[in-house]
Amino acid sequence: MLELSEISKSFGGVKALDMVSFGLKQGQILGLIGPNGAGKTTLFNVISGIALPDHGQVHFQDKKITGLPSHKIAGLRIFRTFQNLSIFSEMTVIENLLVGNHLKGRAGLFSAILKAPWERREEKLIRDRAHDSLREIGLEKSAQLTASSLPFGKLRLLELGRALAAEPKLLLLDEPAAGLNQKETFELSEFLAGLRKKEITIIVIEHDMSLVMEISDRVVVLDQGRKIAEGAPREIQQDPAVLTAYLGEENWLKTLKKKNA
Repeated sequence: MLELSEISKSFGGVKALDMVSFGLKQGQILGLIGPNGAGKTTLFNVISGIALPDHGQVHFQDKKITGLPSHKIAGLRIFRTFQNLSIFSEMTVIENLLVGNHLKGRAGLFSAILKAPWERREEKLIRDRAHDSLREIGLEKSAQLTASSLPFGKLRLLELGRALAAEPKLLLLDEPAAGLNQKETFELSEFLAGLRKKEITIIVIEHDMSLVMEISDRVVVLDQGRKIAEGAPREIQQDPAVLTAYLGEENWLKTLKKKNA
């Protein structure tokens, strides 16, 4: 599904990514972890076309996508969320979901003005899909509320629902559990695990190690721009290089191991 080959990216004299390579099969969930400043979000930016790598290639379904603009990459059904919420706060909940469906529409300005029969059918279909997405994330009763009126945890779900409304093949989630309480994080974990049924391929950046280890098929660990480990969640928890990378910061992995003991 996705192949990254020797991706490198520098900003001035700082090497954010240093020859990072890994692959991902369809339907897998991959956890991407590492200390702050490890290069995780920069890697997402490269995959999604926000940043151009200095070296290396990105292939999606055997097609080279390195250097394609973001809208072309989105057209391949690669979508992402961000660390900071990027919700249209003054729009309603359902309108935010409709934005997620815009790539499915063929109607342009003149078709919308003339209200051609096919354009009305298309709009109804898109609205029906948006309502289906709202039911999936449990926000169907909030459809007509202004997005800014929702609590933070629901806004996280709305952002995720907007990405899912576009029917992604590859979904890049940047700290989806940030700001969530324990109950909301558990619900998010259950929801993401359930996406396996749709065979959506997911890469998730997350600092909540319990969530990462629970939902991931494999985990890739970055430190100072380099890949230092890759493997099954249990292998990663026991990897000396990973434990060393987290020393000096809040040691999530050691905490997790004590919790599971």
